[in-house]
Amino acid sequence: MGAAPAPALVPAQALYEQQCAACHGLNGDGNGPAAVWVYPKPRNFSAGLFKIKSTPGTALPTDEDLFQSVTRGLPGSSMPSFSYLPESQRRELVQYVKYLTSFVDQSGKRVNRFEAAAAGGTLAQSVVVPPETPNTVQELTLGRETFKKMQCALCHGETGAGDGPQVPTLKDAAGLPIRPRDFNTGLFRGGHTGRDLYLRIHNGLAGTPMVPYGSDVMKPEERWALVHFVQSLRRTDISVNDLLTPEDAAIHVKQVTQLATDPMDNYWETLDPVRVPLNPLWPEPNQVYAVSVSAVTDGKKLAVLLQWRDELPQTSAIRVQDFQDGAALQFSMTGRFPFLGMGDTNNPVNLWQWKAGWQAEVGSHAPDVRDAYNSMHVDTYFQEDRHFATARDAGNVISQLHKSPVEDANARGFGSFKSQPIAQQNVAGKGVWNDGFWHVVFIRDLKSPDADDVKFAPGTSVPVAFAIWNGEQRDRNGRKMISNWYQLLFD
Repeated sequence: MGAAPAPALVPAQALYEQQCAACHGLNGDGNGPAAVWVYPKPRNFSAGLFKIKSTPGTALPTDEDLFQSVTRGLPGSSMPSFSYLPESQRRELVQYVKYLTSFVDQSGKRVNRFEAAAAGGTLAQSVVVPPETPNTVQELTLGRETFKKMQCALCHGETGAGDGPQVPTLKDAAGLPIRPRDFNTGLFRGGHTGRDLYLRIHNGLAGTPMVPYGSDVMKPEERWALVHFVQSLRRTDISVNDLLTPEDAAIHVKQVTQLATDPMDNYWETLDPVRVPLNPLWPEPNQVYAVSVSAVTDGKKLAVLLQWRDELPQTSAIRVQDFQDGAALQFSMTGRFPFLGMGDTNNPVNLWQWKAGWQAEVGSHAPDVRDAYNSMHVDTYFQEDRHFATARDAGNVISQLHKSPVEDANARGFGSFKSQPIAQQNVAGKGVWNDGFWHVVFIRDLKSPDADDVKFAPGTSVPVAFAIWNGEQRDRNGRKMISNWYQLLFD
């Protein structure tokens, strides 16, 4: 990095290192330890190329552009919303990101791109967006003609599904493969309003093959028509939410006299669940866009129900090519908002993880290799100690048949996941797949004697986040869909 940041940036540096460095790297080069697990790759701030902004071409973004990216996140990517941080801290992060755009020139001098642009009078202003034109049949016709004239289908495809003929050749500024936006189902990372899309078309996306279509190639009325045509390509049979966090990021725990412990209990239908948007850490062809969350307590136990759409359940991972569905809750142990990816050294997290394969093991018949290959032929062996399940027979704890489908675990940062000892596994649960949806309930006593367990109490709140694994899409470990931080409120 070179010179240390000014004293005024020291608090922002600590905040950045806690919340952002795991992905973007301590020096802002986009090579943090978590970068290998996410795609698209984290932004390299030192390169000075920012995709989501209101300024034209490769010009640097405004402070407000950076603030909006920090606040809203980039839906459809691993960049979460940081709306849970106070506005003052988000604006501090903006200043530190600007500091990280520094580079060393040929003379060995450290140069900050924003400072240099300001000194040279080259900081760009936001593009002025003209009033939106009416969305009429004639407007959509003009938009379709513009889509064809600008050859948008070469990348985005004839139907806007992101499957154009040039897709295999597309790469970003770092030489990494990049896919164009799927207008049908994909989330618009820079926002989905007309103004957002107008700016994306006018300014392009710096560092990507998406070039700007400014005033030299397109009239404002053509640009608005193209915006409306792109919006018309959205599928209406799925629910797409382009924001990571709604205004009210609270999940209220309802007080009840009798706890509903079965995920199919009719009582759950009387509650008004919270729809929690999800973002993939890796591109998903059939993304789970949200999970429905309900929570109740009888004063002694807490029950949390998760429900999400999954057309084809994956309940076994016996074969190496199979992966199971799963869900998890992540609780902050300190009451603060730690790094979303498994907490950090000073802010550990408690995790409750459910897996569909574990649920199948709890049933009357634990699936085995014979179920995966029910027509296979084997010789008969008369010895009783046949060791075909090697890990289980060797005493590997993880490979033993599960008595509960839920695992109680902890972490203190990315890559530090650790299961609690068997004696401390005190989270119960059950999952049922029915009519295209998973229904999974997690249950635990409000009070736990274990030091590694999150504590619940009336009148308090606990930060909580959610994760979903889709086995059909080979999700496992860090390849999953995650929510932002929420507050579990015990009124």
